[in-house]
Amino acid sequence: MIVKYLKENCKKTLHEIAVLLNRNDRTIWSTYNNSIKKQDTPFMISPTDIFIPLTIFSSRTDSVLESLIIYLKDKLGFSFSQISNLLIKDYQTIYTSYKRAIPKNE
Repeated sequence: MIVKYLKENCKKTLHEIAVLLNRNDRTIWSTYNNSIKKQDTPFMISPTDIFIPLTIFSSRTDSVLESLIIYLKDKLGFSFSQISNLLIKDYQTIYTSYKRAIPKNE
């Protein structure tokens, strides 16, 4: 999702996205192509007060989802239920991702 957003809404190249996210160009290409198969139209973004810096995604120890959940939970103080609703993911997925990421960051 972040790759699709950066490519289509922010007009970044795949290489620029790879550099920003500290990922391999081929991984970004593959992720973008997979995202197009799921949703071929650009995201409709609505204004929000939530700011998420791209730097949180550059950690190679955590997945993109884990990085986002940790940031929302630990830095912004969201509950698992709020994160679940915000990301449109199952509560248990959010909780499990967080619990798996915590030992990697200690």
